[in-house]
Amino acid sequence: MPRRSRLLSESDVYHVMLRGINRQAIFLDEEDHLRFLRDLRAAREAADCRVLAYCLMTNHVHLVLRTGSETVGQVVKRFGVRYAWWYNTKYGRVGHVFQDRFRSRPVEDDGYFVTLLRYVWNNPVKAGMVERPDQYRWSSLSADAPIDQDALLSLIDVATIAQLAATPDPEAIDPDPLPPPRVALTDPAVARILSQFCRQHSVTDIVDLPRSIQQWAIVQSLREGASVRQLARLTSLSRGTVQRLAQLDSTA
Repeated sequence: MPRRSRLLSESDVYHVMLRGINRQAIFLDEEDHLRFLRDLRAAREAADCRVLAYCLMTNHVHLVLRTGSETVGQVVKRFGVRYAWWYNTKYGRVGHVFQDRFRSRPVEDDGYFVTLLRYVWNNPVKAGMVERPDQYRWSSLSADAPIDQDALLSLIDVATIAQLAATPDPEAIDPDPLPPPRVALTDPAVARILSQFCRQHSVTDIVDLPRSIQQWAIVQSLREGASVRQLARLTSLSRGTVQRLAQLDSTA
């Protein structure tokens, strides 16, 4: 189905998370961490954005950014592409380094901001890597972290930062949890779902049905958990046709 547009932040502050493709490691040694921070610093300067916080874990990254002249997508592309190229060159690999679509969520109020920082900085505590957030080298709590301190202090006071840094909270809750993954449906299950929306017609006859019935059957089946690939296979419609029918629903 078509991707949803990213939510825009009125404050220009975003929680960004990038994950290694197939949850694979994206940092294997100290040099990798340093290179990522170097690329992040370069992107910050080029895009006029502010880095408020970060935490580099073995297979994912949390960032809290305030965008400037460029969108959050453009900022992430700047450092993501540079690091992926360098990583692939170093390790003699090809293909994606990061999972295709990164997460970004707007940060609009002070309470949410504090909850977010607590969660980001406690990632290594939860993973058992350190006992306190400020003991982890690869977060923005480290002494030489490339962050915009003035921008951070405009949103949170020094005392609160010190309290968050020194207080371990391995149960810190992700304020932007991913929805649970959908259970993959078998082809017979999708065929049964599809047949319910074909209005007395056979699933195999859908290519000859009016476009309005095709759209209804496809859209409702997608909402029930069918995939575009399965629907194309079972109905003999092309994947492009299935996707266009789904888009008709999203633009209504």
